[in-house]
Amino acid sequence: MLARRWDRLGEYFSSPGVFTEVIHLFLARDLEATEARPEEHEVFEASWVPLDEAVALAAGGQLHDAEDPDRLLWARDRPPRVPDPAGAPQPG
Repeated sequence: MLARRWDRLGEYFSSPGVFTEVIHLFLARDLEATEARPEEHEVFEASWVPLDEAVALAAGGQLHDAEDPDRLLWARDRPPRVPDPAGAPQPG
């Protein structure tokens, strides 16, 4: 995927009281499908899911990453804090 716009949603500690690692959360917008380039050990399949449907999947226990529900709720409910300037470098 290629995102033309990145909105900063906020940050949180990955493991408060244990690590000082901070996770910075961005919402990618204006997406464009591109060819995947997985590393040789990676196996994944990307699919488009509307945000409300993804939130419902998380609420129903169908997403198994512990942080997915938080990220999805932030994307749905939090206004972007400060949009990144146009032309900001793309991750990856």
